[in-house]
Amino acid sequence: MEQDEHIEFDTDQQDMPSATSTSSQSTSRSVSGQPEVTGMAAWLIKKGIINNETQAKGILICVVIVDFIIAIAIFYFFVIK
Repeated sequence: MEQDEHIEFDTDQQDMPSATSTSSQSTSRSVSGQPEVTGMAAWLIKKGIINNETQAKGILICVVIVDFIIAIAIFYFFVIK
């Protein structure tokens, strides 16, 4: 006895949002089983310093800029002079 298998497609999900939107990124991460926020951003959210991933990105960009300025200062004062 063979049983007929029916495959159904949900036509509502065919119009997926663009890959650049935050909602599609979090959706794809949750589908793939990855946590929404990782690393230092997750730590900042866990400690209550920030509220969401967008704030984490801003904080991490500021950290990179400050590190870059410190590296330039060290290079200027200890290598060039």
